[in-house]
Amino acid sequence: FGQRSWDTFLLADLQRLVDSGWRMQGKPDDRFDVCIVGAGPGGLAALSAILEPYSLDHLTEGQSTRAATAVRKGAKTKRSLKVCVVDPCPWLNTWHTRFNALHIKWLRSPTGAHPDIFDPRAMFAYAVSQGRENELLQTGVVGKELKSLPESHHGLWSLPSNALFEDFCSDLAARLPHTFVRSKVTSVTGQDGNFVVKTDDEGEVNCGAVVFALGVPGLPAVPSALAEVPERLIFHSDYQLGSRLKELRKKQNVLVVGGGLTAVQVTQLAIKKGCTVTLCTRRPVTTRHFDVNSTWFDRRRAHRHHFEFFEKSMADRLKHIKESRGGGSVPEMYMKDIRAAEADGQLKLVCGQLKLTAVLDDAVDIAIDDKVSRFDKIVNACGHAPDCKQIPVFNELLKTAPTEVIGGFPVVTKDLQWGDFKKLFVIGAVASLQVGPDAGNLMGLRRAAHIVADALGLRTWLKEQSTVLGNIRGNRFSALRDDSDSDSDADSEEAESSDSDLCIPKGNECKQSCNSDAETDTVVNSDSDLCTVNGNESRKSSNDDEILKESEKSSNDSPKILNGDLDFCSLHANESRKSSDDDDDDDD
Repeated sequence: FGQRSWDTFLLADLQRLVDSGWRMQGKPDDRFDVCIVGAGPGGLAALSAILEPYSLDHLTEGQSTRAATAVRKGAKTKRSLKVCVVDPCPWLNTWHTRFNALHIKWLRSPTGAHPDIFDPRAMFAYAVSQGRENELLQTGVVGKELKSLPESHHGLWSLPSNALFEDFCSDLAARLPHTFVRSKVTSVTGQDGNFVVKTDDEGEVNCGAVVFALGVPGLPAVPSALAEVPERLIFHSDYQLGSRLKELRKKQNVLVVGGGLTAVQVTQLAIKKGCTVTLCTRRPVTTRHFDVNSTWFDRRRAHRHHFEFFEKSMADRLKHIKESRGGGSVPEMYMKDIRAAEADGQLKLVCGQLKLTAVLDDAVDIAIDDKVSRFDKIVNACGHAPDCKQIPVFNELLKTAPTEVIGGFPVVTKDLQWGDFKKLFVIGAVASLQVGPDAGNLMGLRRAAHIVADALGLRTWLKEQSTVLGNIRGNRFSALRDDSDSDSDADSEEAESSDSDLCIPKGNECKQSCNSDAETDTVVNSDSDLCTVNGNESRKSSNDDEILKESEKSSNDSPKILNGDLDFCSLHANESRKSSDDDDDDDD
């Protein structure tokens, strides 16, 4: 970071800590403003988004400085919300158990993807403050296209160790004030502003809004050829959070079925345990840094991906999700290990069709493209088949508040609201039809948490209009208008609703609709905040290169137009959602 960026981050971070005290508060039988169901990374991201007054990655440097000042001076940011988190296990318990079972050392998501919604640089800063920079792995993901992004030089594309990630999340959860209820949610009833969350121990939580942040929506996918194999000889890699992986023993002949990262991680574990392993895939293994293309992480191009996704019908979105993920992929650093094991004779990597030929007491014979081999254990690492009805609370909710289900995913609104509810939200993989193929990933969880916070009105204070300095993201000078400006009110409100202070269509126009001298003076002399690319830009641009060219042109031309300090903001995910046309609303 530059010195000014560090100062902004540290001062804002210190202020938010001092202002709140960051302690658990309330009792389980209290009434809460929000109840979050699920204590994984998604639940933690939702908690952060709800309690943080703003997000630095959605503000320019000038805006973030004004926002920090406003918070310090007591701006009404709704930060006194009482939030309850309900889960039968402690924070990130499921995550921790799964990662430990597979001995996973490094995350696949980059350092900038984490549950602290306040600042994407927070985990990098945590690593530096703890002297743990050696737990940030450089994997070569930053190629020619990504080098021009500032985050490429701030360590945000490195991969954090799982130990670093878990410690960071534990620290974050300890600093965010909330009440934790150790129970399993069985049903949610009531209406907006007055929900009753019932638990399996006959408890109840009364709240005004509910956010579901649950995990994988469905049962394990089992290849039809292996459906008749007895359970004693086959198990799913995620069965009871990987508990049966302990059954792998030295000198066993093990068959691992699957073509994604989990299958490779199971293979690595079996080899470490002294097993001889055959990894069978239906197609050649795809090598890729992330499970979606890295352009989904590039903020200059991600908006085009979002727009193209949201303009599709729900059925086409489902197809798009499958195509984008490609049925699983493996990062290059894992493939190097796999190739080395194959060269040493510890592993056979085959691509073919399976057929069960015989079941013995302690082994099973499997033909792979007609070549029969005997295996002591089979590990199914084929993932899960999406089916939200397999999650009991969603199955109950579908009975009382029906909504369409497509491909196992519920159809929610663009603000991730369930059915006709305005304050019942769903994030995580379950919301894939509205978030995209990365919905279950850390980056997708961040984006979904932002959407929920916006839908709850928790960012409206940034557009407060009673004072010039109080308006962080809207038209800062709206407070100076009198009745004679009423003709332009509609235009200014429309501009403010886009979450950008000043949009520059095609990079060379300044609010064409502003005709009065007073408005012109405001545009020319104000400390303007510029958003160089908005959702409509994505619609008008024929390809990603045009977007980049227009962005660069805006950056070069704007100093010739304006005389103030220029704050450039990058557009957040909701922008692309807002650019969707009326046909998308019909689909929702």
